[in-house]
Amino acid sequence: MSAWKACDLRGIFPAEVNAEMFREIGRAAPALLPPGARVVVAGDFRLSTPELKSALIGGLVEAGASVIDAGQAPTPVAYFAHRHWGADAILIVTASHSPAQQNGLKLMLGYLPPTEEDLRRLRARVEKGGAPLPEAVGSVERRDPLPLYLAWIEERWRHLKRGRTLRLVLDAGNGAWAELAAPIFERLGFAVDRLFCEIDGRFPNRPPDCSRPANLASLRSVVRANGADVGIAWDGDGDRVAFIDNLGNFVTADEIAILLARKLLAGRPGEKVAYDLKLSEVLRKIVFEMGGTPLMERSGHTFLKRRVISDHCLLGCEISGHYFFRELQGGDDGVFAALCLLELLQDGRSLAELRRELPSIYITPDLRLPIRAGADDSVIHRLRAAVRPREEIAIDGIRMETNDGFILVRRSVTEPAVTIRIEGLTEHSLESLVKLCSAALPEFSQAISEQVSQQHSG
Repeated sequence: MSAWKACDLRGIFPAEVNAEMFREIGRAAPALLPPGARVVVAGDFRLSTPELKSALIGGLVEAGASVIDAGQAPTPVAYFAHRHWGADAILIVTASHSPAQQNGLKLMLGYLPPTEEDLRRLRARVEKGGAPLPEAVGSVERRDPLPLYLAWIEERWRHLKRGRTLRLVLDAGNGAWAELAAPIFERLGFAVDRLFCEIDGRFPNRPPDCSRPANLASLRSVVRANGADVGIAWDGDGDRVAFIDNLGNFVTADEIAILLARKLLAGRPGEKVAYDLKLSEVLRKIVFEMGGTPLMERSGHTFLKRRVISDHCLLGCEISGHYFFRELQGGDDGVFAALCLLELLQDGRSLAELRRELPSIYITPDLRLPIRAGADDSVIHRLRAAVRPREEIAIDGIRMETNDGFILVRRSVTEPAVTIRIEGLTEHSLESLVKLCSAALPEFSQAISEQVSQQHSG
């Protein structure tokens, strides 16, 4: 499949993404920006990042851009630099949560994430190559945004120093927060135990995807062994975050979204909350109960981020562990989101207690079903015929609403697969909808059963 995705660029290095491609991206991107644009460039800590980042900067300079080289840093620090320095664009060399052999690019042209059309235009220029370049070359200035970011985050959350001393286990997964997270939380008064807090772009201890419970088995064990209050894990570039409660249990993104929505909407009726259509219907109901306006959006970090910015939302939540905040001008930051959650624990309740106070949620994980090329239409057709929904929502794939819950089926944009997520109003209705899917797709019945079972064991 192509390295060009719906939200960004991502592929295996050097077969699908390489220095030559990144130089062409650098040469092409300024044509989509004002003349002499100031462009922040940063990157994560994958082994291939320095080579790709250097090529990208070289292309930008050839095309006349004024480059601010922000070095290698967590993606949220790079976004902070983009906001703080008022640059025209930002390009971040990262494959986010993808495996170590991959790399890619996140970008903002201006202050909105790119649309699919923006990426198509950029891709067309890159693949055409040889675009005419301005006579005057650009420039490169090296700046370190980290001291500014650290000063800001400590000032923003300094009140936590006077609060309850919580014991945390921080699992950086050898990624971008590896050497930074523990000092941040320690300066804010938390007791910290480190796990995989050494930078290693090979990700030797766990995959960089923190959203899967199976990847956080070590964190769960350490939380239990150390009697910690919370376990916190980040993905490879640090914008996603996941949590383990004080009993060592994985906290779902549905639960985190509800806790954050309740916290931020308290006393603020009329505010908007954007949410991934994969998230539980319980979140929508909670937002309504708090006097807010829920806005369902297509799954994918750029789609959620764009919606949060465009609609001036207070909060945005995605199933993968991205949480977007108006306070960050619509940005997502795994450390900021973690501090928001920890603030909820200052009244003495544990995270497990907060979870018990939530309404019951009966929902499956993303059920990933590999298919041969072109077979996705058949899967979708058979499900629709079996479900006979009372309503269909076609924002992204098809979300089939029934009297007992919903079934969402989507084509994967990264591999030949479909993903299905099922929610029931009760445990019984969830079981009935899962059985309905299995009966409609008998070739996947075992895979569906196994993946549902993994959720209960995780």
